[in-house]
Amino acid sequence: MQKILQEESFSAPQWLKVISYILSTVLILMGIALLLMRDAVGEVVFLVPLIFLIAVSMFFYTRLKLIISDKGICFTGGLRKDTIFWNDITKVDMVRLGKYKTPKAIIHYSGRKLELHKGFYLKIKFNRILLLLEMKIAPELFTERYQEIRSSINVSV
Repeated sequence: MQKILQEESFSAPQWLKVISYILSTVLILMGIALLLMRDAVGEVVFLVPLIFLIAVSMFFYTRLKLIISDKGICFTGGLRKDTIFWNDITKVDMVRLGKYKTPKAIIHYSGRKLELHKGFYLKIKFNRILLLLEMKIAPELFTERYQEIRSSINVSV
């Protein structure tokens, strides 16, 4: 296992954060406008909490951050903060999802799991995350499916 010299953090791309901030602001303003309508139909008032929920979840989505250091992995920004030490990891798996077979890495640790989607981090950051994991985690903890999908990702890079 190699040493990670510098802590690296990964989050959503900046353009996605800007779009999410704008859309969540628009949704909140639309929800307020619907509440202020005097002759609002009951169905419209019923939609307002749903609109606020979507706006808040878009805001939380932009705050997600994965930090990988020599000590371990820290996933912050959601409702809870996950800290994973390297020796807590029991297995690393990977699956392909959806029409375009987008890879998703699954880190199993202490009876829980952390899922890292390539669609969130995009190609360059996702490959860097996988490289850092392979530097710190023992090779026998990676499943055969991980090895197969990882080799096909390297070919397509």
